[in-house]
Amino acid sequence: MTARGFWILFVVTLLAVGAAGHAAWQRHAAAIGSVSAEPVFPNLTDRLNEVAAIQLEDRRDSVTLVRAGEGWVVENAHNYPARGEAVRALLLALADMRIVEAKTERPEMFARLEVEPLDAEEARSRRVTVLDGAGKVLAELIVGKKRFGQGGQPDAHYVRRPDGGQAFLAESRLDPRTEAIDWLDRRIADVSRGRVKQVVIDHPEGGSLTVAKDSREGNEFRIVDLPEGMKVENQFTVNATAGTLDKLVFDAVMPAEGIALQEAVTRYTTFDGLAVTIGFAERDGKLWTRYTAAALPDAADEVKAEAAEINARAEGWAYRLADFKNEQLRRKLEDLAKKQEGSS
Repeated sequence: MTARGFWILFVVTLLAVGAAGHAAWQRHAAAIGSVSAEPVFPNLTDRLNEVAAIQLEDRRDSVTLVRAGEGWVVENAHNYPARGEAVRALLLALADMRIVEAKTERPEMFARLEVEPLDAEEARSRRVTVLDGAGKVLAELIVGKKRFGQGGQPDAHYVRRPDGGQAFLAESRLDPRTEAIDWLDRRIADVSRGRVKQVVIDHPEGGSLTVAKDSREGNEFRIVDLPEGMKVENQFTVNATAGTLDKLVFDAVMPAEGIALQEAVTRYTTFDGLAVTIGFAERDGKLWTRYTAAALPDAADEVKAEAAEINARAEGWAYRLADFKNEQLRRKLEDLAKKQEGSS
């Protein structure tokens, strides 16, 4: 074969291989990588007002959110109110999901995308189910690994319908958390330290501790009637005692029915006339708290409204706080001050 003939044959062969490879790629793209941008749930946007419940689950945890009047509650947390804005964001994210591309149909590959069945060993998938008032499924999806957007691209999740079939990559703002605590409206009160005038802490064994500030403009709190010969050990700790109600949230909640409160309470009073009283109870070795609020007679209307809001939220409920918050609410004199050397 001449050199010219060799190169002609080489080029022809190369073109043939390229054409075959391109055809194979097109078939692969049609089956696996087709871009559609169609909604995952085409009819969900028009039916959002029909949604009565949302179930989120993984292989370990589950949570059910139930519509209650104009709001939502967490069914497996004693029907305590949920964060309505978070529930609405979840539903809108489901309705707005768009398919980016088709992925594998092979069940043995689902675990790599974290869209395997929930009962699979070490499954990392999550299932979201949206129901109407009659219990009919409006939307259901297995949600897998998240792909973070880069270069201006939106975030996406690998997803699959629970009845099997193909996995997809879908544009997604979903945050499908499966623990009840993540959906609860955990706010109890929000009283900034700067507003606080006085804190009185009664002790179960008798006696009390009072910390106070002489003016709203001041920054430092003092121990009222500090015994002679004792000195504040850490001013930060004294100040922190007055700031416990600042953005106060709970770690757990339960109905207060049947909970016997101790006689000792802690009382916060503000310069603008808000008074918050915290009661305490022991249950199963844990400290639980209850809250009542009142506005002093000369308080402004917004303070009266704040007191009413705290009462409406907390009435009938007992809350467990983080340990350091419990410590702040039950502090004793010896936690804040020590005897000076040489004092009798």
